[in-house]
Amino acid sequence: MAENPSKTPHWSGTGKLRGGRSGIWFFITVLRVLGLRVTYLLIVPVAVYFSFMSPDVAATMDYHRRVFGNVPWWKRRWLVFRHFLSFGRAIIDRTAILAGKQKYFSFSFEEEHHVHKALGLGRGALLVTAHVGNWEAAGQLLTHLDVPINVTGFDNESADIRALLSQSSRAKFRLLPLTGSPADAIPLLAALRRGEIVAMLGDRAYGSPSKEAPFLNGTASFPIGAYVLASIANAPLVTVFNLREPGGHYRFFGFPAQFPKMPAHHLRDDYLKNCAATFAQNLESTLKRDPLQWYNFFPFWNEPAAPTIPKPASELCPNPSSR
Repeated sequence: MAENPSKTPHWSGTGKLRGGRSGIWFFITVLRVLGLRVTYLLIVPVAVYFSFMSPDVAATMDYHRRVFGNVPWWKRRWLVFRHFLSFGRAIIDRTAILAGKQKYFSFSFEEEHHVHKALGLGRGALLVTAHVGNWEAAGQLLTHLDVPINVTGFDNESADIRALLSQSSRAKFRLLPLTGSPADAIPLLAALRRGEIVAMLGDRAYGSPSKEAPFLNGTASFPIGAYVLASIANAPLVTVFNLREPGGHYRFFGFPAQFPKMPAHHLRDDYLKNCAATFAQNLESTLKRDPLQWYNFFPFWNEPAAPTIPKPASELCPNPSSR
């Protein structure tokens, strides 16, 4: 269990955007005045700078070695640049979508019936995703479900940056900030019991309870709070991801719903480990589509270990076929 965050946490776990108020204002203004294509061009020198000067380069290269294997030094640098450029483009897309400029993009939803089926039970739906692609793009597809969408996340921006983002945003989501307190679960549970959607990220523990799982030739910690919450609320849990494709098209897809039920106490540890492993397997299969759309730029793995074979998901983390 990873329950004690570092005294000097990585920027990705602070709930703050990098760049400060001036940087965010600059890109919002360029987007409004000059359009999306010019804004994309402006992030190229930024990506070049960060691909050499960012403290996250070493961790990014470690991820690339796990995905691409050993490659020449020039290709390592090229992959880092492309990865940071992809991240910058995702931030620009996020800003554009929040500002109501959906006309620049197209969207499609594979396996949408998994979400419809979950909502049809009348117990809400807990969607677990990752820092893959662009969640705001996926949210555009969820709004047509006509169900309130509650997005969890850390919200530690300064008041002026938060106001700047709010001014540019036409978001249709309700943000439920996380503080790390057990009381965070109260509004999430209430939303599920009202039959609403709750969206959570499943690839960063942020110091919350987690379990280790095999992932890309090593072991990493994945949060397990979503499975505990779904069990308490008696709500279905659907793992979902979305990826950007050429031409500004976003493809959203989901996996069959799970129905977590906490077993007897002496079996609970294995149960939650298997749930974490199932999510890790789904994430790994998704990253094979486009490895450079995973935006976890920090040391993610524990000491490398040989992958273990988890117990079947149908045995420990139930899905519809096991009900």
